[in-house]
Amino acid sequence: MFPTDSEFSFLYLSYIVVFLYFSLGYFLTKIKSFKLNLIVFSVYTLFMLYIFSDENNFKYGGSLSVLFYGLVFLILHLIIYGIIELVKALKK
Repeated sequence: MFPTDSEFSFLYLSYIVVFLYFSLGYFLTKIKSFKLNLIVFSVYTLFMLYIFSDENNFKYGGSLSVLFYGLVFLILHLIIYGIIELVKALKK
């Protein structure tokens, strides 16, 4: 069950954009950090697909928690990635 509300559409679009960024970064530059980020991204994406596959997670207001966890994984990943890249840039 995949909801099509505007909030969930934003979540889907965010996941697609992040996937494209990491996959294009890996295939165009062959930097190992992109490969590691793709692996981490695929792990929590598969977990979220498992969460989305159960219809009971969306009953009784549970869709808000599904949306929250979907965004938390993505935002935390991007924050950690940004901090690492910032530290690398400051070391140069």
